[in-house]
Amino acid sequence: MPTIPQRIGSAFAVLCGRYGDVAKMAQDREQSRQSLYRESETVVAAVDGTVAQAQIGELRRQLAEQQAELKVLETRLKHAVEITPDKQHEFATVAQAEGVSLSVARRLLRVMTGPKRGQGVATLGRVSFDAGKKAGTLLEVLDEVARPKVKQGTADEIFWTQTRPDGRRARKSLLADRSDGQGA
Repeated sequence: MPTIPQRIGSAFAVLCGRYGDVAKMAQDREQSRQSLYRESETVVAAVDGTVAQAQIGELRRQLAEQQAELKVLETRLKHAVEITPDKQHEFATVAQAEGVSLSVARRLLRVMTGPKRGQGVATLGRVSFDAGKKAGTLLEVLDEVARPKVKQGTADEIFWTQTRPDGRRARKSLLADRSDGQGA
């Protein structure tokens, strides 16, 4: 590869030289005349700046596109919710509280997380059960405060599931007689 001064010399010989200068320079360098003409073209293009301006224009266009895409992605990110395991647990707990089965909740979660990141029904069930136990202690306190203020209450199919000796589940109404003698 010729050095920059050699390329400039080639351009000078081609553009400003006398008849025979190009042939003599090519012979001295042991190159073809055509290679000297090509070198002079690259020097003229570099001095002219047209190629550089075209490259700068293209880079500016690419930068504008990237900035526009970045702005769109930042706007989307403001509204995004990261589906962490804690958020999945919250989803399952709320789904259970709303009466949605865990298998349906899991299928709905898979829509958002994809099949690889979703948690199993058993995991969601354990988390939901733990949340129910925590809520149960709070509800006992709230029930003591709220019960005297209730004038009329209606419950429909509220059952406490208990396990029979044979392992099957038995449903006992929560509205059955309580130990304090008050009924439904």
